[in-house]
Amino acid sequence: MTTEAADSDRRVFHRIVDYVQKAIVTGELKPGDRLPSERELGEKFEMARTSVREALRVLEHMELVRSQPRDTRGPLVLPISAGPVRRSVAMLTTAGGLGLAELVQFRMVADAAANLLAARRRSDEQLVALERNMARMRQSIAVGYTEFSLLDLQFHEIIAEAAGNKLVQVYGDVTREAVLNLIQRTILDADDQNALMRQSVRHHRAVFNAIEARDGLKASRLARESLYSYYADHVDAADREIMADLVHECGGTALP
Repeated sequence: MTTEAADSDRRVFHRIVDYVQKAIVTGELKPGDRLPSERELGEKFEMARTSVREALRVLEHMELVRSQPRDTRGPLVLPISAGPVRRSVAMLTTAGGLGLAELVQFRMVADAAANLLAARRRSDEQLVALERNMARMRQSIAVGYTEFSLLDLQFHEIIAEAAGNKLVQVYGDVTREAVLNLIQRTILDADDQNALMRQSVRHHRAVFNAIEARDGLKASRLARESLYSYYADHVDAADREIMADLVHECGGTALP
């Protein structure tokens, strides 16, 4: 095989990747299904075994399938995961492609939407989960910020789940994690960690009360006000003005 032909053969693996992606989207392939074996895929798409294996490596990296060594069955189709999105945002953040201001501004939009939707759709069981989370948050203040921050993320994850919108849930979760990774060192070095944690607990209680009362507009406003108050001092003046506008848009007050 010539070098040109070999390069062409390596590129055709995208046909398998595209096929699997489309089959998952249309429901032709569901979680728990099996792809054909490497040999069968090669015959179906008329390509070399090396190209089939490259396609499967790409699909595994995308967390769409999983192969087991020496498993005679075809690769297992996995449930759709937010893992690739999380990694992409993490890499962009680490490489400087996403700054704190961008992430916080997006989070102001995502968290406000999540709170509003959760107030409409939350269940009694989710309210109980939020109350238990807040109790653990109060107890964790004596332990330290690292434990507290994990519970803080969990609080918002419960709300995002209650919101019932997968896009809001996935991108909200990813953004919150990225913001925490950027700002955590600043908070850990702060002299008033306990005061910051107590302020956060008060905010969570206010959000909980609004969601319990099914007051979505108030819950939404509280999200933007709190994020402005928490992060305004960590961004430049121009971005701070944008954040203030996001607060004012929902009738809130941008307090320093």
